[in-house]
Order: sequence, then C-alpha cells, then structure tokens
Amino acid sequence: METPPIRVLLIEDNPADARLIELMLGEARGLRFELLWADDLNAGVEQLREHSADVVLLDLGLPESTGLDTLHRLQALGVKLPTLVVLSGLTDEEIAVQALQLGAQDYLVKGQVDASLLIRAIRYAMGRSQAEEALRQAHAEAQAAQQRAEIANEAKSAFLANMSHDLRTPLNGILGFAQILQWDRSLSERQQLGITAIRQSGEHLLTLINDILDVAKIEAGKIEMFPSDFALDKFLQVIASIIRVKAEQKPELKFTCDLAADLPEAIRADERRLRQVLLNLLDNAVKFTDRGQVVLRVRFSAPSRLRFEVEDTGIGMSEEQVSRLFQPFEQLGEPHRRSGGTGLGLVISRQFVRLMGGDIHVKSRLHAGNLFWFEIDVPVIRCPAPDQPLAERVVVGYRGPQKKVLVVDDVAENRAVLVEALDRLGFDVAQAAGGYDGLAQAQAMQPDLVLVDIVMPDIGGLEVIQRLRTFPALHATPIVAVSASATPDVESKTMAAGANAFLPKPVDVKSLLSCAGSLLNLSWVEAAGRKFAA
Repeated sequence: METPPIRVLLIEDNPADARLIELMLGEARGLRFELLWADDLNAGVEQLREHSADVVLLDLGLPESTGLDTLHRLQALGVKLPTLVVLSGLTDEEIAVQALQLGAQDYLVKGQVDASLLIRAIRYAMGRSQAEEALRQAHAEAQAAQQRAEIANEAKSAFLANMSHDLRTPLNGILGFAQILQWDRSLSERQQLGITAIRQSGEHLLTLINDILDVAKIEAGKIEMFPSDFALDKFLQVIASIIRVKAEQKPELKFTCDLAADLPEAIRADERRLRQVLLNLLDNAVKFTDRGQVVLRVRFSAPSRLRFEVEDTGIGMSEEQVSRLFQPFEQLGEPHRRSGGTGLGLVISRQFVRLMGGDIHVKSRLHAGNLFWFEIDVPVIRCPAPDQPLAERVVVGYRGPQKKVLVVDDVAENRAVLVEALDRLGFDVAQAAGGYDGLAQAQAMQPDLVLVDIVMPDIGGLEVIQRLRTFPALHATPIVAVSASATPDVESKTMAAGANAFLPKPVDVKSLLSCAGSLLNLSWVEAAGRKFAA
C-alpha cells in the first residue's frame, strides 16, 4: 500500500520563492510531498480549515506583517497548527531563538537552504513534533490515571469511613451495655463470664475494623502521626500486663519484660500507634510460642534513640515465610494459629514504625524462634504529662447537687447506653432524638452537660454545637461530642465548633465518667474495694 504524501502548506507572498520550494520538494527521494500555497495569513488559515496539513512553512516577511509579529498573528487566528517550520530572509539569531520558543520546530534562512536541507528539516521537525505530542498525551494520560486513582481512593475512603460508622454504631450498644453489666455484682459468675466474653468479642471486632481502616489510609497516603507526651515506664507496664495475662494461659510459657535502667522518664511520640505496634508483635509472639519464653526488651541510647525487641522461642519461620511476612492479608503458620486476625497487623505496624522514622527488622529460623526489633528517635521529656485517670474503682454516685445531662442522638440504642450509665449514678438525664429536638430541650431545661452525636439526619452535631454556643444561657455549658466517625479530622472539627471534649464510639464508660467528672468538677463516691471489671 502506497504511503500517502506529506501535505505541506506554504504561506509565502513571493511566487518565485513558492515555485522554488515546490521544485526543492520535488527532488525528494523516497518521499512524496503535496504542496498547498497561500500568499497571506488569512488565506493560509482558510487552507488549514479546509484541508489538513502535516507541516506549515511560514515566511515571516508578509505584506501585512514582518518578523515575529507574523507568527504572533498566525497563532492569534485560533487555528490548530501542525508542525511549524519558519522560512525567513531574517538572519537574526535572537529572532530564530524566539521563534523556536513560540512553537516553531525549526528556523530556516532563505538563500541558505537547498533541497536536501529543506527536506531533512521537514522530516526532523515532524519527528520532534510527533514526539512532543506523544509526551503530551502520555502526561495527560498519567494525570488522568492519577485523578482516577485519587477519585477511587477517595471513594474507597468514604465507603470505609461510612462502613466504620455503621459498624461502630451497633458496637456502641454491645460494648456499652457489656461494660455496664460488668458492674452488676448481682449476676452469677457464669453470667459475668458471658458478659466478659461479649465485651472481649466486641473489642476484637473493633480491632479488626480499625485494622482495615488503617490499611485503607496507608494505601491512600493519609496516615498521620499524633505525638503526645507520656510516661514511658507506665506505658510499658500496661503493655506488659496485657501480654502477661495472655502468656499465662499457656502453662509452659513465661513472659519477661526486660527494661534498661536508664530509660527516659517520659517521651513524645504517637502513644496509640506505638502501643499498637508493640502489642501486635508481642501478641504474635505469644500466639506462635507454646513453651519457653517471650521477652520484651527495651534499650536506650542517648540522647534520643529507643530500641524495642520482641524475642520468642516459638516455631520460627523459613526464609520463604519471612519473605512474605509483610505482605497484606498474609497469615503464616499452622491454620489453628491464624484465627482471629486479618493478616494486616504486621503491614500496619511496619508502616507506623516507618512514619516514626524507623523500620521493623526480623531474624528467624524455623523451629528456633524469632527476634523482631525496631529503633526510633523520640524527644525525651523530663517531666511526664499530667495523668489523672478515674480511679479503677466502681463509681456509685457523686457528691453535691444533682446534675442535669442532655443526651442528643438519633439512635435509640446509643442514647440508652449513655442514659443507663449516667442514670444509675444519680444524674437527671433527658433524651433528644435529633438535632432540632436537642436544641429545643437544651433551651428549655438548661442542662449542666450536653452529650451530642455528630451524624444525625435532621441537623448535624457540629451545627447543634455551634447553635448552642449562640444561646446566652448555654454559652459556657460543657458539651461532649460523641461520634462513631472516630477520626482526628472529625475530632478537630468538633473542637473547633465549640465542643469541650470528644469521645469516640463505641464509648468507653470509664472515659465517659472521667470526662464528665472533669468538666463538672465532680467528687465521685466509690464502692471501696471493688474494681472495674477487665
């Protein structure tokens, strides 16, 4: 099949020059050219509109314009130009450079051009033009692909956030009433064990939900660190006590916490994320070790480097298993040891440690145990942040006059948890089933404390908080936002709207009472010798 000719549009007012160009193109070997001629810009534009062209040869010296003004005028006429080669009697190098900057692929000087130079210039100009167009298309496609990926990530994030909200809502009722029932000492030991199992199962489900959300945030590049000051010794003691209970369920397994004597008193780090990493590593160690020991070892190198090690005498891993260790949804080991997880824990933990400036390393041999370790640099704090948690005793009331509390939530089960927890302690609790109802009741009863959900169908909690702050009688009333949309972004927005505190759902009843006691300056009445159930 014969190759179609290269269509060349020549915009040139001199017929003799036009004839010369025609003769030069006719000397091409292996190429065919079809020449279109226009003697001014307007005629050239009409030719482009009526006939497609592969190349435009433009003379800069036309009757109606000269120099670069000719090129500017051609571009201003609003027609899409193909490959452009300037053909001019002007030998000024500066004009040539500016012509190239304005989009010309080449600049040829009349009188210095022969047939071979003209044909070669046209071929190279077309090649460069095609390459530039390919690059533009590739860039446009890459941008479009990035936009599609961002839209997909945003859609996935929105879906998972909504799913998290919808799952946390029923979990709020399950875990809330489980905590309240654990305080009821009239229940038999068997009933208490059942309630404890319900609570532990609900908390495990909540952990799985959080893992899936964390992975989605990692994929979208939206994971953030939220450092705070905390006492390191107490932080490690809490972790050790959790793991010790799990290890004691295996008679031949011993858990040891080996802490260096020179550990700093307090540090600044993302406490929740660091706890999640250590608990994941230690929980895995206990899960895959039946006898021997699991050791948590913490060392410090001045001025700021902490090294955490988790070592076990468990089943170990092969090199092939180690290579797959940090892949999402991988669960290694025997099937009976894999239950109860998503296979996301190590993936999430490694990402958190990397965001802290370190990385998780592993040394393992099959049937010879594992050693996981990571190092991070943390600011050392000389004085730990104040820590005033509610005493770990069963609260039965408070001293002083009765306090009025308004609970605003469109879900009856969520209201019931808060009402039950507060009512049994002597609060005068009122309920509102939506935002407008809450605003009306708040003005009528003037409560001492307002608990408000953020997501409601009639009017959102943020607007409720903002409107409450406009009422003179409620301007200083403590407001606690309670939300199943438990993200730092939601929390910051609620605080900016005027809330005094934020509690995520499922609500931890101890945190609720601690928050209420602090905001209302309460003195609690406790049942001596009775502890909160674990």
